[in-house]
Amino acid sequence: MRASDDAKRKRSPPPPPTLPPSPPSPSVDGSTDPNSPQRKRNKWARLLLRELYDLGFNDAAAALEREACVQLRSSVMKKLQNLVASRQWDEALQLVMKTGDEREQLQMKSTLAAREAALLLLQRKFIDFLLLKQLPEALRTFQEEILPLCEPSEAEVKQLAELLLCRDADEMKQRTSMPWQDDELQLKLEELVSPEEIIPEGALRRIVQDVELQTPPPMMMGQVAGDCVEVLTSHKNDVWELAFSPDGEMLASASSDGSVVLWEIKWKEEAVGFSLTMELKTEALHVLQSLEGPADCLAWSPDSRFLLSSGSRSSTIQLWDRTSGLCEKRFQHPGGVVTKMQWLSCGDQFVSGSADKSLVLWNANENSIAYQWSGRRVLDVVVHPHDSKVFVLISGYEIRVYDVAHKSDELFIEADNVMSCLTISPSGKFLLVNFVKQEQLTCIEIATGSVVAKYHGIREQRYVLRPCFIGAHSELVASGSEDGKIYVWQRDNGKLAAELDGHSSVVNVVVRHPVHASVMASASDDKTRAYSVEHFNKLCRGERRMQNNAVGRLCLRSLRLFKQLPNSPVTWLYLMILGSLAAVYGLLFDGWVRALLELRDYIIKSAGEYSFGAFIIWTMWCVGFGMLATCCGYYISPASDGSGIPTMRGLFAGVFQNPGDTLSFRTLVARSIGTVLSSASALSVGRSGPFTHIMAIIGYLMGKISIFQRVNYGQQNYNFIRAAVACGVTASFGSPLGGVLFGIEVTAKYYEIKCLWEGIICSSFCILVFNIITFTKSEVLFERTKFTGFDMDEEIFAFVLLGIITGIGAGLYCKMALVLRRIQARLLERFRLTKPSIQRRIFHVVSICLTTALISFPFGMMRIPDRVMINELFRDQTLSFPQWTQFSDSKHVTLVIYIVLKLFISILPCGAPLSCGVFGPLFTMGAAVGRYYGETLMELWSPHQSPATYAVVGAACFAASATQTVSTAVIFFELTGQLSHMVPVMVACIAAYFVSGIITPSIYDILASWAGMNSVCYDFNEHVLSQKAAKDYMATVPVIFTRDTTYEEAIQALNTFKKEEYFPVCDNAENKLLMGCLRRYDLEVGIARFLAVHRSGKEESKNAQVSTKIQNLISQVLDIDKKKSATVDNVSLLNFQPKETPTTSSMLELGPPFDEYEFTSIPVESYPPQVGEDVNLYRVHKLASISSWTQVYVVKFGKLQGVIHLDSSLTKLRKEDVPIRFS
Repeated sequence: MRASDDAKRKRSPPPPPTLPPSPPSPSVDGSTDPNSPQRKRNKWARLLLRELYDLGFNDAAAALEREACVQLRSSVMKKLQNLVASRQWDEALQLVMKTGDEREQLQMKSTLAAREAALLLLQRKFIDFLLLKQLPEALRTFQEEILPLCEPSEAEVKQLAELLLCRDADEMKQRTSMPWQDDELQLKLEELVSPEEIIPEGALRRIVQDVELQTPPPMMMGQVAGDCVEVLTSHKNDVWELAFSPDGEMLASASSDGSVVLWEIKWKEEAVGFSLTMELKTEALHVLQSLEGPADCLAWSPDSRFLLSSGSRSSTIQLWDRTSGLCEKRFQHPGGVVTKMQWLSCGDQFVSGSADKSLVLWNANENSIAYQWSGRRVLDVVVHPHDSKVFVLISGYEIRVYDVAHKSDELFIEADNVMSCLTISPSGKFLLVNFVKQEQLTCIEIATGSVVAKYHGIREQRYVLRPCFIGAHSELVASGSEDGKIYVWQRDNGKLAAELDGHSSVVNVVVRHPVHASVMASASDDKTRAYSVEHFNKLCRGERRMQNNAVGRLCLRSLRLFKQLPNSPVTWLYLMILGSLAAVYGLLFDGWVRALLELRDYIIKSAGEYSFGAFIIWTMWCVGFGMLATCCGYYISPASDGSGIPTMRGLFAGVFQNPGDTLSFRTLVARSIGTVLSSASALSVGRSGPFTHIMAIIGYLMGKISIFQRVNYGQQNYNFIRAAVACGVTASFGSPLGGVLFGIEVTAKYYEIKCLWEGIICSSFCILVFNIITFTKSEVLFERTKFTGFDMDEEIFAFVLLGIITGIGAGLYCKMALVLRRIQARLLERFRLTKPSIQRRIFHVVSICLTTALISFPFGMMRIPDRVMINELFRDQTLSFPQWTQFSDSKHVTLVIYIVLKLFISILPCGAPLSCGVFGPLFTMGAAVGRYYGETLMELWSPHQSPATYAVVGAACFAASATQTVSTAVIFFELTGQLSHMVPVMVACIAAYFVSGIITPSIYDILASWAGMNSVCYDFNEHVLSQKAAKDYMATVPVIFTRDTTYEEAIQALNTFKKEEYFPVCDNAENKLLMGCLRRYDLEVGIARFLAVHRSGKEESKNAQVSTKIQNLISQVLDIDKKKSATVDNVSLLNFQPKETPTTSSMLELGPPFDEYEFTSIPVESYPPQVGEDVNLYRVHKLASISSWTQVYVVKFGKLQGVIHLDSSLTKLRKEDVPIRFS
C-alpha cells in the first residue's frame, strides 16, 4: 500500500543495488563475456535508460537507446508483456517455466522466482475464469495446474479457495491481495526476472543511496535537540502518552492517574543562528479529569481544535475542545476497552481499535459509526498522513492495512515475534515497528515492504516504549529506554547518533514536534508497574506495562519449536503421560471393582451361602447396581451406554460430527461409574470395551491442554485417540502389541501405518507402569502358563477341530443375540415402551438383572469372577474349586452346565442401556469350551498337550471368531508367554474365524447396527461392493445451499430434514456445481451464534421457526465463548454491534474451513468426498473411510447428481439377492 506511483510494486525486499553476474548466454547487447568493457558499458547504459524512463524523460531515453544500441527490455521480455496484455496465459507460462522454444526462454532470478511468476500467471488465469463465471474451468485450473505445478503454500491455497465463495469482483478484491491490474502484474513480473531481461525499477537510485549511506550527512548530529529545555511535573503519577497538536502550539500528556493535561507552548527565536528555546506557562492550560481509570490514548484532530482521549479501562472515547477544555462529545465503542484512536486526514472521521476484535470508523460530527471491521484484536493504529490507509497492529503478530475509502483490508506484515506499537513517518514513507522480545526497532519502507534498518541498544523488557521519527526529513529515529535514556539513531544505516540523559526512570514515549522537526518531548515514570510480556493480550485492556519472564518465554519458544518437529518431544510427552495414566487408572478401576465384589461376598457369607436371605441380597445387589449403572447413562451422559468399541468405530468413521459430546468429561464420569457398577454386579459383562472409550476420552481431554493442543480437530487428533484406544486394551489385559493391533482391527476402516509407533509407545509405557507397581501386578495381568513345547504332529488336527467348534459356538452366540433382541423388542412393544425413556431403561435392565440373578445364584461356579475363572482354567493341573463338584462328581457335567449358562447370561446384557463390554465373557466361555474339549481328549485319546493348553487355544479362538479379529491370538501370546504354541493357536483361530464369518457378522457389527451405525458395519466383501455402481445407489439431494441462502432458509432446512448430516453448497440451484459442504453441527452452531449475537433485535414471532436444539445451543455458545475469551475478561465476543440490524432474512456468513474469520461464520468444507457416477461402491466406501465421512457425493463434470449415504446403501444391499450374510 502506497500513495505514489510505486503503489503497484510488490512488498518484498528491493533487488540488490548492483547487477548480478550474467549467465554465459548472450544478453540483449549480444555480448557473452561478463567482464568485457562492452558488457559493463551496456549495463550502465541500461541503468541510465531505466532511470530516465522512471523520471519521465521518454524522449531522452529513446535517443540514448538509439545512440548506445542497447535495449531496456529483451525481446523475450517484450513478448511476455504482450502475452500478459492479451491474456494468453498458457503461452506466457511456457516462457516463464522454460517449456517452449529454447531461443525464447526467459531468464529468471532463481527457481523460486520462476515458481512465483508461474503462480502469479495461473492466479490471474484462475481469476479471469471466475470473473467470466466459468467455474468448471476455474476449478480445473486450480486442481490440475496451480496445485501440481506451483505447489502453493497453505496461505495461497486458502486465498484461492476463498475466491470460490465470493459473489462478485469487489468481494474478491477484499479477500485477496493478488494483483488485479495488468500494470501491477507487469511490475511484479519485472521484479522476478533476471536483470539481463529488464533492469528493475529504481535500480540506479538504490546504488546511489547505498553509497550515500556509507557516510552520514555532516549536519545530522547538529539536528538532535540534545539539551533539555523544560521539565513538566504537574502529573501525580507516571505519564503514559504524549501528543503534540498539528499546529505545534499545544502538548497533551496522559497519565496513569487518569488525568490529561494540555500545555501551551510558546517559541522565541534568538538572533544567533536558529536555536530555539521552549517557554511554557507555570501552570497547565487545562486539566481533563473525567476519564475512567488510567489515561493512555490521545489523538489530535488535523485542525488542532479537538483532542480525543480514552482510558485504559474504558470503552468510552471523549472529544475535548482545546479552547474551553470541556468535553464536547462521547463515543461509546461497541465492545471492549479502546486501545488506540487516530484521526483521518479529512478531519471529520477517526478510527478506533479495541479489545473486542473490532476496528471502528467514526463520523465525528454525527457521533455515529460509519463502518466497522470485526474479527481481529487491535493493539495499535496509525493513519497514513496523505491517503485513507490505516495500518493496524493485530494481536501482536501481524500488521494489516485497512483502506477506509474502499472498506477493504489486506495483510502487510506477519512476524514470528511480538510487536508492541507502530509509528509512521510524517511523509508516510516509513513505518517504525517495535519488536518487544528482541529489544529492537525496525524501520520498514511502506512502498516495498523492505527493511530499511534495525536499531539496537535500548532496554525493553517490561514496558511498551513508543519511538518516533525526528528531523526535517525523518532522518533520525528516537526511542526511550528502561535505563532512563533516549537513544537516537540514523534512520538509513541504524548507527547510533546520540544518547540523551535527563530521565531518572523508564522513558515511556518520545514524540516529535510537528513544526520544529528537531525538537521532541519525552515522558517518564515516577513509579514502576510490572506487566508480563507473555500475557500480551492484557495490553488490549490498557495495561501498558509488561513484565519480563525469561524462563516462561524460553519454555514457550521451546514448545513452539518442539511442536514443529516430525517426532516431536511434545508428542512423546503426551504418549508417556497417557500410557502412565492408563495404567494407574486401570489399577484403580480394578481395585474399585474388587472392593465391591469382596463386600458382596462378605455380605452373602454372613447371610449364608445358599440361604433365602442370601438370595434376596444377591438379587437386590444385582438389580440395584444395574439400575444405578443405567441411571448414569440417562442422567449424566447417554454416550456412556453400551460397549465402547462401536462408539470408537463410529467416531473414526465420522458418524459423530461433534466429538465433544462423545468425548466429554461428563461422558468420562458416566462411563467410569457405570462400568464399575455393572462390573461389580452379577451381570456377565466385560470391561475392555468401556475402558477403551474411557482412555479415548482421557486422550481427547489431554489434547485440549495448551501444551498438547492442536489447531484443528482432525486426523492428527484421531491418531492420538487411536493410541489411547490401544492403551485401554493394554490396561485391560497387559498386552501392548496385541492391544495396538486389536484397537486397529475393531475400530478403524482406514489407518495410517506411519502412526503405528504412537500406539506402541503409549502401550509400552502403560505396561511399564504395570511392572513398576508390582504389588498390584497379579491383580491386573493374567497368570503365566508353563506348558510343554509343541511338536508338529497329528495333534494339530485336534486344534483345528477345536477352532471349528469354537467358531460354531461364537456364531451361535451372535445368532442368539439377534434372536434375543427381537424378543426384547416385542416385549417392549407389548408394554408400550418403544420410545427412549427412563421407564424403558429400568424395565430392560431390571429384567436382565433378575434373570441373571435367578440363574447365577444357585450355581456356585457362576458366582466366580471371570478373571479368577480364567486363571483356574488356564492352570495346568486338576480343577480345584469346590464349586466344580456342587451338583455332580464329574467335572465334565459341571463344565457343560457352566458353558450353557454362561452363554445365556452373557447374551442378556448385549445391547442393554448400560456401560458393559463383551470381550471378557467371550474370553471365559472360550476357555471353558477349550478346557472341556481338552479334558474329553485326555480321556479318549491321551494327547501330548494338557487340557489347559486347549483352554488357552479355545479362549483365543472363541474371542477371535466372535469379534472376527486375528489380533486376539497376539493378545494370548503376550498374556500366557507361550510363544511355542504360536502355530496351533494361529491355525485354530483362522479356522474359527472362517467358520464364524460364514454364519454371522461379528458381535461388534451387531452392536453397531443396534446403535444405528450401519455405515461402520464390515459385513460386506469387496467382490459384492465392486459389482455395484454409484449411480444405482445414490439418492436425490433433498436440499442445496448456495451463497445466497438465508438464515431463515437454513433454519427451515434443519427443521425439515432432521436426518441430514451434511448440506452441499453449490453455485446456484440450477447449475448445481458442487463448491463445498456444510456440516449440520457447524450450521447449528453458526445459527445459534447469529441468534445469540442479534437476540435483542430478533422478533419474537420468528422464534417459533427455530428448532429447540438451536435455542438450547444459544446459552451453551455464550458459556463456551466466555471461556475461550478469558483473555478479555468478561467482555464476550457477542457484545459487538453489527454493521446493520440483521434478521433471519440475511444471507449466511460462509467462512473458509481453515480458521474462523468471523464469530458467526459457518466453516465450509471446500472439497467434500465426491466420485463419478460410474465408480463402484467399494471405492466409494474406501474414499469415505479415508475421509472419515458417512456419505459421498456423486458428480458429473463437477455438477451434483446425488448423494450416497453409506448407511442406506448397505441397507439396500442387504435387501437384494446377493451373496451376503444375514444380520
